Amino acid sequence: MALGMRLSASAYETVFDEAPDALVIVDPETNRIRECNARACEIVGHERADLLDRDVTALIDGVQGPGDEPVPPLERDDDATRTWVLRTGQQTVAPFDVQLSPVSIDGERYILARLTAATDEADRSDDAVDRELKSRAIDAAPIGITISDPSQPDNPMIYTNEMFEELTGYSASEAVGRNCRFLQGPETRTEPVAEMRGAIAAAEPVTVELKNYRKDGTPFWNRVTIAPVRDDDGTVTHYIGFQEDITERKQSRQALELADHLLETVPSGVFRTEPSPDGTFEYANPALASLLGVDSPDQLQDRRVADFYANPDARMDLVESLRTAADDAVTHEVTLEPVAGDPIDVVITASLTVDESGSEHVHKVVQDITERKARERRLERYERLVENLPIGVYQNTPGSEGRFRLVNDAMADIFDADSTAHLREQPVCELYADPDERAAFSERLCERGVVTEAELELTTLHDEPLWGAVTAIAREVDGTTVFDGVIQDITERKQYEQRLKEQRDDLDVLNQMLRHDIRNDLQLVTAYADFLRDHVDDAGRDYLETIHESADHAVELTQTARDMSDVMLSTDENRTRVDLRHTLESELERVRSEYANAAVTVDGTIPQTTVVADDMLHSIFRNLLTNAVQHNDREVPTVTVSASERDETVVVRVADNGPGVSDEQKDEIFAKGTKGGESAGTGLGLYLVETLVDTYGGSVHVEDNEPRGAVFVVELPTDS
Repeated sequence: MALGMRLSASAYETVFDEAPDALVIVDPETNRIRECNARACEIVGHERADLLDRDVTALIDGVQGPGDEPVPPLERDDDATRTWVLRTGQQTVAPFDVQLSPVSIDGERYILARLTAATDEADRSDDAVDRELKSRAIDAAPIGITISDPSQPDNPMIYTNEMFEELTGYSASEAVGRNCRFLQGPETRTEPVAEMRGAIAAAEPVTVELKNYRKDGTPFWNRVTIAPVRDDDGTVTHYIGFQEDITERKQSRQALELADHLLETVPSGVFRTEPSPDGTFEYANPALASLLGVDSPDQLQDRRVADFYANPDARMDLVESLRTAADDAVTHEVTLEPVAGDPIDVVITASLTVDESGSEHVHKVVQDITERKARERRLERYERLVENLPIGVYQNTPGSEGRFRLVNDAMADIFDADSTAHLREQPVCELYADPDERAAFSERLCERGVVTEAELELTTLHDEPLWGAVTAIAREVDGTTVFDGVIQDITERKQYEQRLKEQRDDLDVLNQMLRHDIRNDLQLVTAYADFLRDHVDDAGRDYLETIHESADHAVELTQTARDMSDVMLSTDENRTRVDLRHTLESELERVRSEYANAAVTVDGTIPQTTVVADDMLHSIFRNLLTNAVQHNDREVPTVTVSASERDETVVVRVADNGPGVSDEQKDEIFAKGTKGGESAGTGLGLYLVETLVDTYGGSVHVEDNEPRGAVFVVELPTDS
């Protein structure tokens, strides 16, 4: 809409002259300047009087359109953007962006040229202007223009131009009569609004940036300039508002501020340098300063980048890669040496840019990978260890469809696979002799989380039987349950244990024969010999005595054999607490009963203590007491028993007055089959003694007795 005659001459003058950009109205038929504002005069360096009615092309040194194509300065129906290279009053030239818009004034066509110059400041002109011409120019101005009347309540707008409607979506009829605050919304900050109100109250010009809202609710950033319009008496009659959409500019500035903030707070080092061997730090962020062992980025300023490389050539290698790479960025792993501390492993991502002056710059992002490299080295060592372990190491998934994910070479050897890849192809359940055992093992492992030394019956890929001792744990990897385990081939051990079991079974049968069948037959021989004693003469009695002695000896042999069998069949599970005093007293009573001519005594008191043994403990003392009497060469064999307690053991001494044991025999007397003197025994008695004592965790040795004889010393652990 035209302003008409609603404003004074000074008002029209202010509207035109207060526009933030230079405005020139040109007759397209003659290229003559019909009007211009003070800002335009400032740009070209001429007074307004010198410019009016002047051919505008005389001021233009060159013209370019979009894409830098040569074009005419303007045309009658021109509506486009040009770049004019203008000759100024100081005999210089300068480029200006020009927005051309056709306007109609009293039926005549004119071109409104808006010149953009960032550093220009428009001054108000006191020259008289044509009101109608300025009115048309303001209507067609390429920025939003509003005029408000402070003499009315709430200072409503009385005029809006076409660009205001395009900017806000509100037509003149919707906007006129309202205060411009209706453009504000929920995210409009109160500070610029308060600044604007304060300036209006003080009748002063003001420029603020605030978030407004279009008619459709879309927010936009509005750069608002408000200036008072005064009459000839200096009284404020109106306020003129210039409104410019700076959303893109604001967003660009915010993006730049965000980028600056990110650079200052990002945990990765960032810096810029020139691509030369002596390139220095042009910019560095705090994270890089921390990586390189300095307190602030300022301490890196102008320092050579290469000085921080463990291998300075690596820096130029990176630059050369940038020049030849197909991509915009390249990445290298290098080692840097901080000002203080150990070298650090980093990965550097670099890009090469060229600024407006043609200078090259290298931008680099530095990430500390020291811990990652250390983990990789540990993993490599672990992998080498796993590959060279003599036991199988594996990872597999559970269930009937479980498969191997990882296996080492030993696993392939154990299961007779062609390779680790060959083994990974096999279903895990098919390696079990009983598939149900696989399900049971899998279930047990999932429930407990760990299974140790489970002995599983397996098969090789060639269906050969295989026993494995398996220790495994269950854990989660990327949301999937897996079993990590080790397996040791114990097939030979299991086969040995089976043979040993069979031998023990055979020995047990033999033991039963000795205990019952042979012993019973010998007792029958002895009984019949006693029966025949009254039916033979003296010569026959000598034969019967020989039979009797031989039978008794055979009974003794069966007893020894039975004891040996019991020792070989005994296990740690048979160990229990045994009363030492009761065992010794029982054996002392037995030997006194069997050998009435011997003097068997106890020196002191047998302590009331227990030892960890089994029911074979009595055999130790029976053999020692029997030997002390049977192998004694004195008319009255004398045997003395004593016992004493120590911290964790008890010591039993069996002393006799027999021929003693020579020093040469003391180390051999406990060997299997060793007989003393003219003994007719088996040579197993003392061997049995040492075997039992060793089984109980004790010791036995022989000493000399004074004045003659031997002392057998037995030391056994007590039950603590």
